[in-house]
Amino acid sequence: MLKRKNYWLLFAVLLLSLTSLSPSMELNTDRGAYPPRQPPDQSERPPSGEAGEVQSLTIRVFLNSSDFSVLEQISKNYSLSTGVSVRFKNTGTEDEASQIRQELTVGASPDIIMLDGHSIYDLASRGYLLPVDIYQSAPGSTPLAMLIPQIQWNGYNWGVPLDIDPYVLVYSPQRLAGLGLTEAPASLEQWNMLLAQLKNEPQKDTYLLALDTQNPYGVSAVLQSMGSGLQSAGLAQAQWIEAVRSRFYLTSRHNENIWELLQDGKLAVAAVPLSEWKAHGNSTLAVQTPGKQEGLAGYERMNSRFFALPAQAGNPETAVQWLAYVTSRSAQLEWLKNTDRLPALDELYRSNLPELEHLPVPAGWFLAEDNAPRAGSEGGWKAKAEAMLQLLTGKLDAAGYEAAAAASSE
Repeated sequence: MLKRKNYWLLFAVLLLSLTSLSPSMELNTDRGAYPPRQPPDQSERPPSGEAGEVQSLTIRVFLNSSDFSVLEQISKNYSLSTGVSVRFKNTGTEDEASQIRQELTVGASPDIIMLDGHSIYDLASRGYLLPVDIYQSAPGSTPLAMLIPQIQWNGYNWGVPLDIDPYVLVYSPQRLAGLGLTEAPASLEQWNMLLAQLKNEPQKDTYLLALDTQNPYGVSAVLQSMGSGLQSAGLAQAQWIEAVRSRFYLTSRHNENIWELLQDGKLAVAAVPLSEWKAHGNSTLAVQTPGKQEGLAGYERMNSRFFALPAQAGNPETAVQWLAYVTSRSAQLEWLKNTDRLPALDELYRSNLPELEHLPVPAGWFLAEDNAPRAGSEGGWKAKAEAMLQLLTGKLDAAGYEAAAAASSE
């Protein structure tokens, strides 16, 4: 009987203990959008491992197979010289923004991630990244001036540029000559004239323009040829796209069919990355960049890739050493030689490199400060770009685009 009373006494004590703990055991049942993280305290750096520990890095990239092989080889040379092992996770696609944010939110992030340049502001301002410059023991090479505003926020640098790839207009001179033009349209009037000529032809399976639906740089190049741009496009440009998009050949970035369509005369103009033109263009086709327009920044039609440090990076000092190596002058020259993507370093455009002599624009164009983003423009870029792609694919009409663009400016 005494033993049974002892059991009841122990049970009562245990129940009282659990009751006193229960108020602190509340569950967060909010399943809404990922909340902004607080920007990290820059005075407290994440630990970088114990002294003497064999260090390793995990790096998340989105590269096609050939570019990935080039990066692997450059990184292997770094590992041989430093003893730091590097493991890559290559997704092979740029359409990874939501997945990257989810990984950063739950803390299952690598030491380095690759990003489109316009993603940096959004992720840095929400606390998902670490500033790169506080971990650098020595200044790195100077990036192109047009790229610097993309990486700066709150007094820090949040990314290291790898390369750039401007979008250009490609066409068959012979085909356009038959339609009354000597080169790709350079105004809204010329685009409308070209469209009218195509409509008068008996064959109906011809397209005015090939555009990429995966990112906004191709349509931005077309808008710049009309004297507008992605940031400044308004209702008039949106109405034109809505009226004409049935004559667009919409594609993903790496679609080799457009080269055959251009050759066969079924496609008048294609907006493509310069690297794709260098890989697939030939002497029967010509390339053209939109003419310089007052107040229009060239970066708007420039695809750029950056590396950044997630807020949960475990080895930030080692990570920036790897970044300095793979974006150094020698590595950038090797990258240019093997990928056709243009370098991101300022000094290479001042060096009269033979590899940069045959660009559709002079090397000095990349050094012009008026090609850089306006101060504060990165905040509204993401929303405007998404609205433009939705307009392009028919998910928004012109009025819907105007409303979305206006909301992004508030």
